[in-house]
Amino acid sequence: MATALNQLMKAAEDWKYSYVITLDQDSVSTPGMVSELVSHIDMKTGIVSPQIVDRNMVDISNWDSCRDNKVYEVHQAARKGIITSGALTSIEAWKHVGGFDDSFFIDYVDYDFNKRLLLEGYRLIRTGRTILIHECGNMQATPLVVLRRSQNNKWHFERFYSFGHSPFRCYYKARNRILFSKKYAGIAGPMQFEGAIQIIPQIILTLLFEKNRKEKFKSFIRGIIDGCKQHVDKYVVMNNECE
Repeated sequence: MATALNQLMKAAEDWKYSYVITLDQDSVSTPGMVSELVSHIDMKTGIVSPQIVDRNMVDISNWDSCRDNKVYEVHQAARKGIITSGALTSIEAWKHVGGFDDSFFIDYVDYDFNKRLLLEGYRLIRTGRTILIHECGNMQATPLVVLRRSQNNKWHFERFYSFGHSPFRCYYKARNRILFSKKYAGIAGPMQFEGAIQIIPQIILTLLFEKNRKEKFKSFIRGIIDGCKQHVDKYVVMNNECE
């Protein structure tokens, strides 16, 4: 995915475009989405994202009622971070931070990109004035209700949904979270381990609520081992203030 995204961004640059909107094959943009995203761009903004609505969690026939109509600045790369689908991305910002990192493959490609944008002083914006209908895995509701912090930093109880990812995906979920934490160790403050600390909860929730548990657990373990073994260059901040 990272390689394809880099090729896409380079082609757009060659064609003299300044921004690119990326969409997954299962994502559906709602009326007016592009205009709303474009209205928030400026030189200090690396990405503008719509509010994401998962079709497994809500009745998409009533998608318009899901909008919170608020605009947020996203300060964390991974926890409620901006995903690739629906993202309006600045080509200049993409160039400045070195593009997408091929070594991540599938999982955390977008969160790694978010992290570098934040470290280089770019803003990440999410607007709840528009919606992208999306699908994250094969999510299913579970009996578990968890306390989570919303985008506006308020705590609330929320139904937990299992992801239903394949063993193949579970491997990269673990491996890439390790690589992420190793890449930013020592330079990202208290959030430098925001990738690795998610692995254990992911494993526990997978074992509790998903099928094919044995294969998924083995994939998680292989991912952790390979992530610990694999060399990753630590990121060096080039410029804390984007031009």
